[in-house]
Parts: sequence; C-alpha cells; structure tokens
Amino acid sequence: MSLSKYKIYVTALFGAIFFSFSGYYVLLILTNNLIGVESSRLFTIPIRIVTVLLLAVSFLCAGRKRSLHQPLLISFIVFSLLYVGRILIEILKGSSYHISNESFLLYFLSFGFFPFLLLFLKKDYPVDYKLYKYAVLISGFLLAVLTIVFYREYIGTVGRISLAVSRDENYMSPLALSYSGSMSMGVALSLLFTTENSKYSKIGLVSVAILSCVPFFLGASRGSVIALIVPFLLFIAYQKNKVKSMRLLLVLIFVSFLVVTLSEYFGSSVISRFVGIESDISEGSSSASRITIWDIALEHFYNNPIFGDSLEVRETGNHPHNIFIEVLLTTGILGMIPFLYLIIKAFKNSVIIIKNNPESSWIMIIFLQSLIQHLFSGSIYSASWLWFSLYFVLSNEVVYKNIESSEDAGAKLVDSQRSLISK
Repeated sequence: MSLSKYKIYVTALFGAIFFSFSGYYVLLILTNNLIGVESSRLFTIPIRIVTVLLLAVSFLCAGRKRSLHQPLLISFIVFSLLYVGRILIEILKGSSYHISNESFLLYFLSFGFFPFLLLFLKKDYPVDYKLYKYAVLISGFLLAVLTIVFYREYIGTVGRISLAVSRDENYMSPLALSYSGSMSMGVALSLLFTTENSKYSKIGLVSVAILSCVPFFLGASRGSVIALIVPFLLFIAYQKNKVKSMRLLLVLIFVSFLVVTLSEYFGSSVISRFVGIESDISEGSSSASRITIWDIALEHFYNNPIFGDSLEVRETGNHPHNIFIEVLLTTGILGMIPFLYLIIKAFKNSVIIIKNNPESSWIMIIFLQSLIQHLFSGSIYSASWLWFSLYFVLSNEVVYKNIESSEDAGAKLVDSQRSLISK
C-alpha cells in the first residue's frame, strides 16, 4: 500500500469507527443544540451513509483478504438473509410498525450488514486496532465534553436528563449518554490497569474516565452499570495472574465505592434505579413493562418457532429490548443458530484474550458492553456497536490465522501485530 493510499485508509477507517460509536452522538448533540432537534434529524441517515462510504473506501484501499474464516462469514450471511427475508415478507404483507419496513431494511444494511461485511472482507492491518481504540476513546471523550458544555445546568440537579429535557428541546437519549459514558470509562480503566502507559497517556486515560462520569450519571441507565461491571468480573475470573486479579478486584471495589459516592454528588438516580429494580417490577414500572414485552415476544415465537413471527411486538409497537428475544421473534430458530454461533465464538475469543493477551482486554470490554446493552435496549437493525465489536473480537483470531498461513508472513509479523494491539 502506498503512503498516500495508507493515509486515506487510516482516515476512512478511523472516521467510520468514530461515527459508529459515540461520534454519532457527538454530532447529534451539536446539531440538537445548535440548529434544533427537528433539523438535526436530517443528519441521522446521511451520517450512516457516510459511515458505510468510509468503510467502502477503507476496503478499496486495503484490498480483500487472501483467505476467510468461512464458518463465521457463512453464519453472518445466513442470519442476515433470514432477517432481510423477514423484512421482505413484512413488506409483501403490508405490515405496519413504528417505522416503515423499508426503514428496517435501510437501517440494518447501514448499521450492520455492510459494516460487518466490509470489515470482514478487507485485509487486516496492525493499525486497525489502534484506530479502533483511539476512535472509541476520542469519540467518548468529545461526547463527555459536549455533555458538560450543553447540559451543565442539569449536573447535580436532576436524577436523569430525560426528567429535565423533553423531546421537543435539545434532547439527548439518556441511554445513549449512559452507555457511551460506560464504554469510555471501561476502555480507559482497562488500559490504565493492564498496560504500561507513559505519563501523558495516563493523564489522558484518567481524564477520559473522569469526564465520562458526567454522561454516565446524567443518563442513569441500569444496563450501563451492568455493562461497566461484568467485563471486569470476567477479567478477574479468567486472568491467569492471580495477584493481578486480586489487585484488580480491590480496584473494582474502590471504583464501585467511588461511583456510588459520585452518584450522590451528581444527584444521579442511576444507583437508586439499579437497586430498586425489584420494587419497580412489583409496582408495574418500566422494568415490569419490559418483562411483559419479553413475555409477549416469546409467546409469538412459540407460535412460530421455525421462521419467527414479525419484526416487532405488535401489541406494543416496538422491538423487544433484548436482542436474543428479537432474533427469535424475527427469524426463529433458523436465525438464532447462526447468530448464537457468532456470539459464542466471540465470547470464547474474549476469554482467550483475557488469558493470553490481557493487555488487549479493552477489545473484550467493548464487545461485552455492546452485547449487554442489547440485552436491555437496542435492536437488530440499529446494533452498530454490537456488529463492529463483534467483528473486532472475532478478527483477533482470524488475523493471526491469516498471518500464520500466508506464505510471505512469519513469526515477526505475529509479534508486531500483538505488540501494536497492546499499545
């Protein structure tokens, strides 16, 4: 690859990852606050189209892989065909949902199908992981800064931003803020405790972690608390170095205490909402309604177990807020088999990373946080974080196999790949 083409490749791939994670919400915050909510909606679809175009540019610059991990590719294509088939069936039936059937197709192609396929087919380079890491951290940092700038008056005054800002104002989804904050905190903390960092790198990572507390607490999502904690518990459970595990456990306890303390300082309801799940269910709040949605969706699946039933839960006019239940609802058992294969393979790769290359555990954290998010919110057609993180945690194995099987690659390239990932 020539130097000029390499620069284009780096810029395009970084931009695609940036806009696929918190960078998307960075633009939304800017447009919502500077030009208004109604006008900002004109930018949402173009952002997704630009993301796909950037991935296409990176693919053209990188070229195709010499060999592919066929079971992974086949599983993804089979699942995608089944999901697209469900959309086409609903179009022919004239079914009506909260968005048009054509929108389901457009969103899935731009959020999931094309991004995963283009990333999977292109040649992998060591710089990919550095771009991935920095795009997630920088986009999360910018989101935190803009949250402070535009919503500073609500910090410490409301339990959740949606209680103070309506959808007709400079609205930002509390889930987007909370999960973005959790993601940035998780990646920054992982890099701080598992890698050797220069003084300036430590300052940068600490800054990202601290500033990300603001969107995390303003969003006050229960799922983001689970997404923040579970990957570190998995790291402690599978880490070979028991001394490091105990040290991280103590750090996790301290961080948990700090989160509770900061929650009180910020006036956030994230902790009270988390510990009050049982009472919320008994009182029939949103937690109970979500469980009701799951029950209805599963009932539809039981009635149509092979091919699935519909794109959404018709009774509620929305997706099930759990990606596994949604896969069963939309594609049935036929779709769940390839989807589950991809998830299980990614989880196994995550454990391998923890055991053999703990310095790269941030890759696992992004995947698990994305997966956990979609256990409580999100949907198949908009699961941008999950599809991106799924590729990168799966490619961790694929890249090594491709490098080792190439005639012109040797052990030095494998070592350089691993060292660059951990930097």
